Amino acid sequence: MINSVTKVNYKRFARILQNLLITASAALISTGHAFAHTNLVQDVITLTSPQFAGRKTNTEGAKLAADFIAERFVALGYSVNEQIFTYQSGFFSEAVGRNIVAIKNSPCEKCKKIIFTAHYDHLGQQGSRLYPGANDNASGVAALLYLADHFAQSPQRYQLVFVATDAEENDLHGSEYLVSTLNKDEIKLNINLDMLIVNPRKPRIYAFLDKQSLAHYKDDIKALSDEQLTFMATSSSARLNRLFDLKVDWRRASDHYSFAKAGIPYIYFGIGHDKHHHQSTDTAAHIDFTLFEYAMAKIALFIEKLPS
Repeated sequence: MINSVTKVNYKRFARILQNLLITASAALISTGHAFAHTNLVQDVITLTSPQFAGRKTNTEGAKLAADFIAERFVALGYSVNEQIFTYQSGFFSEAVGRNIVAIKNSPCEKCKKIIFTAHYDHLGQQGSRLYPGANDNASGVAALLYLADHFAQSPQRYQLVFVATDAEENDLHGSEYLVSTLNKDEIKLNINLDMLIVNPRKPRIYAFLDKQSLAHYKDDIKALSDEQLTFMATSSSARLNRLFDLKVDWRRASDHYSFAKAGIPYIYFGIGHDKHHHQSTDTAAHIDFTLFEYAMAKIALFIEKLPS
């Protein structure tokens, strides 16, 4: 079972949330993206709004973001708990992080779990410069909520657990804490969602997997490809780095690494490289929301067809 320290308290957040949603709705109309999945778009715009101040861990902006995510899960009918954890921040101080964990009672109590993760923290604000983190990783959180919505009323062969992790940018502390609370024998798979805004000029989603999972799922992931969107599956950092001209250890690149170290199978879905990564220009203005939603529908289809 997932350890939870405290039930989330929402009452104090209701008025702030209402104001944020009004702001997000106005922004949604102004972007001209109202044709896409309303919640998917609105979640990204809300999470990147100035009220969240870039969602840096251990700040009021991050706390506000965590409350918003928890409220969204509750609205979808999930039981929500929070995991409070601390980690070393500098030589002489500690910081506090907060994971948001959403579960729903399942008729399949003895079935294995699929743990979905997406980190909600980002770089925050430096002076007058705001780092909104639309792709990194408001997109992953919006995707997490999209999937939670998609599967809310659908019985599955697995127990689905949705976790918005904190402190990923500070060395994966949120996912490290999460994994420390898990019995790995109960886990079928981690699906990690990080940077999912598809580039319309090169519409691809990359799935980075451990070698065993690659053998199991490669064909199913590749079968998601069509004329609009290509899915590529690999367990090779070298292969991805040749595509992007980068030097990245993709196994360590996001929260799936915490699962990898524990010997838990994982799939990391993302676009690989974004020129706006860790820049103040990582805003919702660069998002093709229709293509984003299309990609998420494909990933949902893959999950629906996961073999027992």
